[in-house]
Amino acid sequence: MTTSPPAPVTETHRADDTLTRIAQDDWGDFSPSVYETARVHAWAPDLPGHRIRTEWLLKEQSADGLWGEGPTPYRLLPTLSVVDAFLRALTRHAPSLTDDDSARLTQATDAALTALTKLPSRGTLPDTAAVELLVPLLLTDVNKTLNELAARSSATVRLTAAHRRLGVIHSLAPADEHLLRKLAALPVLPTKLHHCFEALAPHCPPPPLPPAAGGHVLIGASPAATAAWLTVSPAPGGARAALTATGERYGQLFPEAAPLATFERLWVLAALLRAGLVAPTDPVARRLVLPLRRRGGVPGAPGLAPDADDTALMVHVATALGLDTDPHALTPFASDDHFVCYIGEDTGSVSANAHILTALWDTVPDPCSDPAIRATSNWLTRQQLPEGHWTDKWHASPLYATSRVCRALARSHHPDHRSALGRAGRWARDRQRPDGSWGVWQSTLEETAYGIQILRTTSPDDAVPALRKALRWITEHRANQSPHPPLWHDKTLYTPTAIIEAESRATVAEVGDLAEAP
Repeated sequence: MTTSPPAPVTETHRADDTLTRIAQDDWGDFSPSVYETARVHAWAPDLPGHRIRTEWLLKEQSADGLWGEGPTPYRLLPTLSVVDAFLRALTRHAPSLTDDDSARLTQATDAALTALTKLPSRGTLPDTAAVELLVPLLLTDVNKTLNELAARSSATVRLTAAHRRLGVIHSLAPADEHLLRKLAALPVLPTKLHHCFEALAPHCPPPPLPPAAGGHVLIGASPAATAAWLTVSPAPGGARAALTATGERYGQLFPEAAPLATFERLWVLAALLRAGLVAPTDPVARRLVLPLRRRGGVPGAPGLAPDADDTALMVHVATALGLDTDPHALTPFASDDHFVCYIGEDTGSVSANAHILTALWDTVPDPCSDPAIRATSNWLTRQQLPEGHWTDKWHASPLYATSRVCRALARSHHPDHRSALGRAGRWARDRQRPDGSWGVWQSTLEETAYGIQILRTTSPDDAVPALRKALRWITEHRANQSPHPPLWHDKTLYTPTAIIEAESRATVAEVGDLAEAP
């Protein structure tokens, strides 16, 4: 008896697996966050899994005393978060600690404080979510606890770095009285600040618990904000249950935000549909998108305000699936010459406007003469940096923003836009590593996929040798995948695993014919 060899695993098969997985998971496949996990550790020590979080945080500390990944500026906030959590444990929960626990937490905190005092006072921090509030308020909290500890003459916790109060780090100082009074004077907390309520809890009125959606509702979609909310709300029941469920889903650690299934599904579907790996008639894809079509915009998660980025992806994906969408879904986000990502935004998002431009090209009756398309295209062109690339506040790598803008501008025939694409293509070729990969800090599958997309969009004929080299690299490394390094911005860096894998699969499918071409 003979048996047939197993069918090869194709990109379509993998796409089917991805689609099934994201359809069955209402949470999303996201990396654990040191920052969020430490905030939950600090604010909700009685929540199930506290010991697991303690051990994980201790294990995650680097040899230099800091926590987090990426360049040092990215590591300031997660380190402050853990230091504050451990100081709280050492001072306010000391009776429940064993001698060994106390010694380990003290050693880790001492090393971190020593490292923090060596960080430069000047310099800028990455444009991550609410960094201008989170760092100053955490610096203030850490210094307050250090003062409490120093005042206890009988304290059993001895920190050699305890006398070093934290000052200005990367141009951000501890919160002053003016900021604290301003926060205390807020009659209602703006929706955009719900996501960082953990820093504001001692100073601001608590936001209301958002309506339940699927049984998992966190304050501002943030585990950290919800843990802090539990300490100030007279009726924490639903929020506590949601936080407990989040911990159970992620092994008692916590991601940057949850549940993020809407964001994940839209980005995954956009990639798979682009490459033809999902058919427009696919019933699973259509079922995922149908509930998202709404006039008021789409939030990335329950508890967040609607945003233009998710709304644009909804319009784009729904159109690709042949579903009707409200043509005015993006109207609330329109500004003078571009679109804001959310109401009250401080800095514009290049990638969000690129997604909006793509959605407009998909849906407006006469795109070549549409004023919103013209204005957004021109705004994006003006944001291009002299070297030829774009950067964005939602991602650490310029390759992400540049790939998004190039795809959006590629439909335009305006000379200025074509010139911008040419500069972007030259920039990408200059940044390609000798082995064919790309990466802002190291070679990554994700960024190599973006690099391929840029070259394919801007100069497909001239870039064939570079594309082949990149295809060989990405194919080889996808076969032996290691955890994707965090490159996406929220409060700190995180990894949306399913989105990255969908991007790499789509990219390989789009340029796979180069492997066989002469």
